[in-house]
Amino acid sequence: MNNPLLILCGGRSSRMGSPKPLLLYRGQTLIARQVADSIAHRPVWLASDGTIFPNTDGATYLADYLPDKQGALSAILSALILAEKHGFSGVYVMSCDTLWLPENMIALLKPHTQNPIFEQGISIFQDNGQWLPLLGFWSVVVAGSLKDWLDSGNKRVQHFVKHNPHQTIDLPKEWAKLSNFNTPDEFEQAVLAANQFQAA
Repeated sequence: MNNPLLILCGGRSSRMGSPKPLLLYRGQTLIARQVADSIAHRPVWLASDGTIFPNTDGATYLADYLPDKQGALSAILSALILAEKHGFSGVYVMSCDTLWLPENMIALLKPHTQNPIFEQGISIFQDNGQWLPLLGFWSVVVAGSLKDWLDSGNKRVQHFVKHNPHQTIDLPKEWAKLSNFNTPDEFEQAVLAANQFQAA
């Protein structure tokens, strides 16, 4: 039973000036591209804070644990609760502001599944020591501590990861420029880098 993919796509996109999930790359919106890549392999869950995006047939929209856009941890907790209910061991997590394809990310994680932390904690990528906690795998084991964390008013993602069993995985150098774009210029640079990577 393949663990589900949670795509985080409910941010405000204020610096981008338009919704990141609807940015176009190679004739598709980012969100449609990501859903299409994984939908045949595993359940795909979208944390969109109530927005329904076109061309996401087959994906399931999840409500956040907390209302009113209170951060990524709120969305991840809802997914972990649902995953545990359905017998999954955890959830692959991907923010929508990336040109990676989900199944490529999941393939990079595969060699690290033998580490006990994979089933007991949080596995995330890092770029030159900078953590990317919204790209990785979150075990259902951390759901209880995440609920307590949010209920106590804490919403900082990296602090939560530090307080739980975790492993970091080095991001391939050529992938580093393809993620975490917040402005139109950064998105343009990511597209240029992706096109160069594909041509190599």
